[in-house]
This record gives sequence, C-alpha cells and structure tokens, in this order.
Amino acid sequence: MATGISAAPRERGAAAVEFALIAPLLIALVLGTAEFGWIFFNQANFAGAAREGAREMAISNNVADAKKLATSLAMSKYVTESQVQILPTSCESGKNVTVTIAVTYSSLTGWFDPLFGPNFKLSGTGVMRCGG
Repeated sequence: MATGISAAPRERGAAAVEFALIAPLLIALVLGTAEFGWIFFNQANFAGAAREGAREMAISNNVADAKKLATSLAMSKYVTESQVQILPTSCESGKNVTVTIAVTYSSLTGWFDPLFGPNFKLSGTGVMRCGG
C-alpha cells in the first residue's frame, strides 16, 4: 500500500477540464483589472495636469505656458497641446478659469473592445480663481 497522495488518472483529467473551463474567466479578470487600473491612473493624471494648468493660467495669465505645463504633466503619449482647452483665454481677477484635457483613449489589451468600443473618451478638468 502506497503512503503518498496521488490522484487517479480520471481525477487528474477532471482537474484539467475544470482548469480549462475556469482559465479564460481568470485571464479576463486579470486583464480587466489591469485595464481598469490603467484607465483610472490616466484619468487621475489628466485631472492633476488640468488642475496645474489652471493654476498656471490663474497666476501667469499666459495660455501658451498653461497649455505647455498641462501637456507636460499629463505624462501620456495621448495628450497634445491641441487637446488642452482653456476657457476663458484671458484671466480677469475674481473670475474662474477652466482647463480641460480631453483624450480619445484606446484600450490597453483590446479584449474589451466589443463591450466598450475600440476608443472612448477620458478627460480631466481643473478650475482656479484668477488673480488669486
């Protein structure tokens, strides 16, 4: 009589079938978590960059500098200065300035394109009072 634990060949086959049924779900769950984390990171990053762009505009009243700062802080290959919108373009003391970064984002994995489409929009907005 053997003292070691070993599964019969039929039980090993059943385990392989069970794993084959569960593996796609586990892979989708891991990829979905990575995708969500990447989107959440970029969303927070765009919001922070827009806030700093609004701060720069409120202090310096210079649209070019504010756009350049917001673009550089966005840390993303997706953001260009043309995607940074500043309203109003002239800061009057006591009024608010709004900086918005709007980007069309492609999914990281491509697995979820049938559910959410191949491209969707991410944006970040920052608002500051001019003349501070």
